[in-house]
Amino acid sequence: MNHPTTPLVSICCLTYNHAQYIHQCIQGFLMQRTTFPVEILIHDDASTDGTAGILHEYQHQYPDKIFPLYETQNQYSNGYQNLMDIEFNYSRARGKYIAYCEGDDYWTDPLKLQKQVDFMESHPDYSVCFHRCKHLNTYTGQLSNDYCSRYFAQNEEGVDISFEMFFDRWITQPLTMLFRTADFNPEWQKRYHYYRDMHEIYHLLNVGKGYLFAFVGGVYRYHHGGIHSMLTDAQFCKTALPIDKEFYKVNPSPFTKKNYLETLSDCIIYYAKHNKRQAIRLMIDYFNLSHDFRATSKFALFIIKQLRMRK
Repeated sequence: MNHPTTPLVSICCLTYNHAQYIHQCIQGFLMQRTTFPVEILIHDDASTDGTAGILHEYQHQYPDKIFPLYETQNQYSNGYQNLMDIEFNYSRARGKYIAYCEGDDYWTDPLKLQKQVDFMESHPDYSVCFHRCKHLNTYTGQLSNDYCSRYFAQNEEGVDISFEMFFDRWITQPLTMLFRTADFNPEWQKRYHYYRDMHEIYHLLNVGKGYLFAFVGGVYRYHHGGIHSMLTDAQFCKTALPIDKEFYKVNPSPFTKKNYLETLSDCIIYYAKHNKRQAIRLMIDYFNLSHDFRATSKFALFIIKQLRMRK
C-alpha cells in the first residue's frame, strides 16, 4: 500500500454484505472537496455478497487513497462486536481527525469534511462535531428528517451539544461524526461489556465540547440487514436494557439515570403485554432506582389491566 502523504482526515468505514450500498457510500467519500489530504480506511468483515470484489476495484483505481482491510473470517461473530472500529480502523488511522460512516450509509454534501475540519481547526476546545442527516427507509423509499429541527428554530448555523440534549434523544447518526483523534482513548471500551456509539460520543463530550451543524450532509439507511436499524420492540428491550443499565452503573449521573429509567419504562409497557413476570421485575427495578411511587403505581395498574384483558 502506498502512503504518499500524511492525511489530515482518516475516513473510517465498516462494511459487511453491503454490495448494494457500498458504491454510493464510497462515492460520497470520493466526492469530498477538501484543501487537505484524506485517507479512506475500509474494513470488510468477510462479506459473502460481493462487497470485497467491489472494494478491490476501488482499491485498484485509488491505490493512494483507499486502503481496505479484508477478513476471511467474520470478526463481529468472533467476539469483536465492541472493538470493530477500534481494532480494525482507528488503530491504523493516521489523520488528525477521524470521520466515520458505515458501508450502508452515505454522504451527500461534497463540503461536509471541509466544513467540519475548518470548525475544529478554529475551535481547539471542541473534541467532536456532527451535522444533520436524512433517514431513508430502504423498503418504502421514504426519506424523512432527523430529530434535530427543534434545535434550529432561529435558523442557527449550529449549536453546542449539551449532555441534556445528548440524552434527550438520539439527535444524529455516526455517519455525521468527525472527532479529534488525540481526544479518543481506546481504553474507554475496557470499562464496558457493551460498548456502542453512545459510549464513544459520551466520552468524547467529556473530553471537550461538541457541536451540531445545521446542514444536512448525509443519509442514514434503515434496512433489516443493518445491525441496529429497524429493531422490533422485543429486540429493542433485549438490546437496550443491558446497555443502558451498564452505562448508568459505570457513569452514574442524573442524565444516565434518566436514560435508563426511560428504557425501563418503555420495556415495562412492552413486557406487560407479552411477559408479565418480566414486566413486574422491571417495575421493581424502576421503583428501586427512581423511588417514584406514582409512576410505579401506574405501571402496576397497566400490568393488571393487561392481565384482565387476557382472561
